[in-house]
Amino acid sequence: MACRDCLGRTPYASLSATILMCLGVGLFCGTGFHAIDLTLNGIFDNLFKLHIPWLQNIQVIFLLLGIAMGLFAIVLLLFGFASTGLTRENICEGTKCVRGGVSFAVLLTMVTYVVSGAWVGMTAFCALPIILFLMLRSICQNEIQMWDYWYLDNYCLNMSRFGIYKNYTEGLMSDSLCDEVDLSQFCQHVYDAGPMFCFAFIGSCFIVLGMTVYLTTFGTNITRITATKEVTSYRRAIELEASHVLDAASNSVLI
Repeated sequence: MACRDCLGRTPYASLSATILMCLGVGLFCGTGFHAIDLTLNGIFDNLFKLHIPWLQNIQVIFLLLGIAMGLFAIVLLLFGFASTGLTRENICEGTKCVRGGVSFAVLLTMVTYVVSGAWVGMTAFCALPIILFLMLRSICQNEIQMWDYWYLDNYCLNMSRFGIYKNYTEGLMSDSLCDEVDLSQFCQHVYDAGPMFCFAFIGSCFIVLGMTVYLTTFGTNITRITATKEVTSYRRAIELEASHVLDAASNSVLI
């Protein structure tokens, strides 16, 4: 009986959405942080000697987003527990409590819509490094790694091909990689960072999917919270009537 009550109190939809969000946040923050670190330190700082401060800020933003989304998922999960089964009936008994629960549910719905829209934009933004990774991988495969060493003696990879200029007054050669070892390291960093960006994109999709599951449960939770007071009153009236019938039956037997 206790196990059945515990299962009745479990919000399975909210729990599955929380698992999706936690998995997505872990993938997005972990792989995204590593991919930006490879791009920032491995390619720009070490090879092109180009310092980009705003990329370091993005690393910090990734961590803050992960913490914020983790806390938000916990809040949504707690609300799912509070609006499910006997827990909802024990909490939402009075009229003020029902109104407060409905208001809080509407507030969470609005916030979830806004956060979901932001993460859809973040997911679209995460697709851009993947496209760049495919372009750079094609350059590495077709222009660098498939040729003999004699070809690389006259080959330089210039950032100006992608619209990036480190110091225009020094000429385009200052923005180029011409050494064979540097070109090999560049391609290795591209191969390492590319899959990390792909995993970050998948993690962002998991977060959007989890938020969508949460949104589908809010309407049901609001309806249940609204009907809780009526259902509880009706159940107590039936129990009271049944107790009166039993009392009357016991009194007739004694007579």
